[in-house]
Amino acid sequence: MKIYRLYIGKPLLALYLALPAVWALGAVIAIIAALAGKFGPNGPPGWLFVPILLFGLFYAYFFWRIPFKITCQDDDVIEFRSVFRRIVVSPMEIKSVRAKRYMPGFVDVVHRDGTIHLVSQIDGFHDFIWTIKQINPAITIKGC
Repeated sequence: MKIYRLYIGKPLLALYLALPAVWALGAVIAIIAALAGKFGPNGPPGWLFVPILLFGLFYAYFFWRIPFKITCQDDDVIEFRSVFRRIVVSPMEIKSVRAKRYMPGFVDVVHRDGTIHLVSQIDGFHDFIWTIKQINPAITIKGC
């Protein structure tokens, strides 16, 4: 069994995970304050903060789904673990591993049922790619 972990300090990881929640909570508070008239008669309307809320929720959805741990088990099963989900795939189901063109530092693992977005700052990332390529030589590797 091999375990690959996100190469980032726990305090910084906690900040990255908490930031979307704080962003969205701040937008909700601003919407409530605007609707209650706390900004005064000439203050901004509540709907002005809705895009900020939506951005915060999208940011949270995107980053909380990024795996922080990859486990390659001995029975040829790979587990991708993020804050809210756990995806288990076989290396034979993986079609490609490719760097994102317009998002440096991000990698997509395309498998039979979808795509897993990874941050490439994972300890032993190239060993992970080599391991799955050894098991499934048909995998396409681009930009990694």
